[in-house]
Amino acid sequence: MSKNNPKEIKIDPQNDYLKAHTGSVRSVCVDEENVYIASYDNKVSQTPLNNFTKEKSNIYSFHASSSLFQVRSGEDLLFSCGSDKKVIVTNPKTKKKVKEFVGCKEQVFQTVSYKNRIYAFVDANEVVCWDYESTEVIKRITTKDKHLSGTLEEETAKIFVGARHGNVTVIDPETNEVIKVFKAHTTNVIDIDSRDGIVYTAGESSDHSIKIWDAKSYESLGNFGGHETGSVAIRVKWNYLISGGNDKKVKIWDLDTKQCLYVVNLNGACWGLDLNEKYIYAGSGVSLARINIENKLDTYSANSFIEFFKTQKFSDFEIFNYPVHKSIIKLRCSKEPEEVKKILETNFSREEAFKFLEWIYGKNYSLIQVQKIANKLEIVDFKKKTLKSDLIKAYSDEDSKDFFLAVKDIDGDDEEEEDDDEDEFEEIPVHKFILIAKCGLFRDFFENIQEETNKVQDYSGKSIESIEHFIKYLYFDSLELTADDDPQLIVEELEDAVEYYQLNKHSNLSFCLKKLKKQFNIK
Repeated sequence: MSKNNPKEIKIDPQNDYLKAHTGSVRSVCVDEENVYIASYDNKVSQTPLNNFTKEKSNIYSFHASSSLFQVRSGEDLLFSCGSDKKVIVTNPKTKKKVKEFVGCKEQVFQTVSYKNRIYAFVDANEVVCWDYESTEVIKRITTKDKHLSGTLEEETAKIFVGARHGNVTVIDPETNEVIKVFKAHTTNVIDIDSRDGIVYTAGESSDHSIKIWDAKSYESLGNFGGHETGSVAIRVKWNYLISGGNDKKVKIWDLDTKQCLYVVNLNGACWGLDLNEKYIYAGSGVSLARINIENKLDTYSANSFIEFFKTQKFSDFEIFNYPVHKSIIKLRCSKEPEEVKKILETNFSREEAFKFLEWIYGKNYSLIQVQKIANKLEIVDFKKKTLKSDLIKAYSDEDSKDFFLAVKDIDGDDEEEEDDDEDEFEEIPVHKFILIAKCGLFRDFFENIQEETNKVQDYSGKSIESIEHFIKYLYFDSLELTADDDPQLIVEELEDAVEYYQLNKHSNLSFCLKKLKKQFNIK
């Protein structure tokens, strides 16, 4: 697709615009049920995703006489900040204030959470850090610039702060010290986002491009064209960068090629946006625009285990009558499933237990919401534990693997000969729940098999080398090659793996292979 000729996505003016406030929309965030809109008239509105055209949304305000600059969700909680120099946490279900963080010298533009702390990016020469529980200021991190934006880059565990005059300040949240300042733009860094060790910065006014930075070396990795009158809102998701600008447009860019794939014309400037797998929700002046992207973008997300939990297939245990899988409980908790069941049902409510079970399967709840149960279960290093980290550990735990994938390099005429000598197969150990949760091919196998077995032969025709990398991908959700690997072979053999193994529709494998192609210059 030509860089200068993106396709246009049109909006239905009757059904896809919602007048949200009297002031311009400044920030948008989406969770599983609602879209939340913050504006310059100090209001936050809550609109159900399944009733977007409803005339009156739930509207409430905890920032009196203040312009709001950001609203973001943190699993059942909303974090908002504005010109009243406060950060306020609210419960959108009860519309009650949960926490209030004060002490900033100037207005707060954005915030991030890290472990049990809140960071505020202030229009002053400091970043303010609070303890979440006590709401006490832990440290005022002195900087050379006033701030407009910030992001937590998870791969490097660093905070990147966008500032006036084009600088980006890098903070180590473990020490709360500034470790780097680099020049990103010649004008204000109005918004910033990050993913997979890469940071994206949006320049305002004359320096309107969206630039890309390595989060470890801080070196430039190129740029996107941006918006001619200023790129003011960006989000990175799946294999795309979505941007909004003062030019009344939303643009969708391919991360690999940096080409603009789609453009959307709005009624007003776009200063806030967020998206899910069906829609982009973008500020358009005082209104909110809903942009249909379903079947237009190749979306994926790490939610195959959550789906595994919700389908209830292959469950072999119950906690509060919720069907669960013993193997997942063992993976995430040090105690046996029976003991976990007893502790949950004796000490906690059904609702609390369900939230914790969702965490078990990978839902990204804040630590505060499930900390109490984790403490009772004596989960070691809970603050560092994620499903991803536990899966990586499980990959190295050979003793806990309960299944074997028997693989043989098959060529030509041998493809249909399924009665080969078993000595010719190499057995790769794996956890059965990994195959069931992530691969439809093996899910079908286990649904239809008549007798118990701890082994299945793989007749995909792929090399043992490629299958080993595929199995590792199922645990790590990424592909990394060594000097001994043949990149061309692995990429070629795994390109049809999404279809062959019937991977979850949100699989990240295609994106990983695109990155390998780029890294090793494979056509």
